[in-house]
Amino acid sequence: MKRFWGLTAIVSIVFLLAGCGGKDDFSIFIIDNQGNPSVISEQLQANLQQKLGEEPKVEVITSAMYDVQKIMVEYAAGGHDIFILPESDMKQYGSNGSNIPLDDTFDPKKFERGVFEGGVLVEKGEGDGGSDIKQESHLYGIPLEDMKMFKDVEYAASNLFATIPVSSSNVEESKKVLKALTE
Repeated sequence: MKRFWGLTAIVSIVFLLAGCGGKDDFSIFIIDNQGNPSVISEQLQANLQQKLGEEPKVEVITSAMYDVQKIMVEYAAGGHDIFILPESDMKQYGSNGSNIPLDDTFDPKKFERGVFEGGVLVEKGEGDGGSDIKQESHLYGIPLEDMKMFKDVEYAASNLFATIPVSSSNVEESKKVLKALTE
């Protein structure tokens, strides 16, 4: 009987470790203060998956109801690679250093509405320890009204912006997906 429970424990650990192999999924979170994005989530997910191919596996998560606390919880949890949210919320989180600058991937002149003064993490000098947030003007968000894939699903709301949080599991892949949404 001891042998059975020992074997069961080993098999359970193997299954547990197999499930912890890293995050292969790509998550986009959408919340809107002027509409319900859940009406386009399935179509957007299918269109994006078709454009990207099999990898990464894209999941579009929407909030049917706008709630400031919901945005805070989603940012704090760090489980999403792209956030699509109202301009004021994007700028608020961006000022605190929560969003990645996009200047190296997108033309700031083309997406001027997404350029603003936001926080960028800067490493302190040796001996000072940690990092600081420095305010710099960069392209932090892409307006949905300028994104082809949102036009295709008829949800190119002028109040919404796509941004990449600093907690994204893969910033380069997030930029690639953001580019796919735009082109």
